[in-house]
Amino acid sequence: MSDDRFTLKGRLTAFGFALKGLQFLWAGEPTTRFHAAGSVLAIVAAWALGLASWEWALVILMIGLVWFAEAVNSALERACDAITLDRHPMIGKAKDLAAASVLIMALTALGVAVVIFGPHVLALVGA
Repeated sequence: MSDDRFTLKGRLTAFGFALKGLQFLWAGEPTTRFHAAGSVLAIVAAWALGLASWEWALVILMIGLVWFAEAVNSALERACDAITLDRHPMIGKAKDLAAASVLIMALTALGVAVVIFGPHVLALVGA
């Protein structure tokens, strides 16, 4: 039996699965449209305001973390649905906690955005 996990072929196959996951995330989760809009807005604002490299790094990090949280939340929801579609209190709690992780990350990203973009915007308006 061949072990393709650590070969170039295996890595390319894994990359293909990851791309399928991104495609599913985009097509199967309506909330990704909000994340996409927020991501584009943050990138455009960062470019327009001429952020420093370290500020760009934080913006990019927060965008990635929000998308990561959404992907993990979606994966957990699908795994739970594979177990049962019936209402179960523990599965409901697991799904709620996963959804909370997305909310926590999005609010954290918003806080970072205020800290990063706030001074730049205030400097523009002369405050």
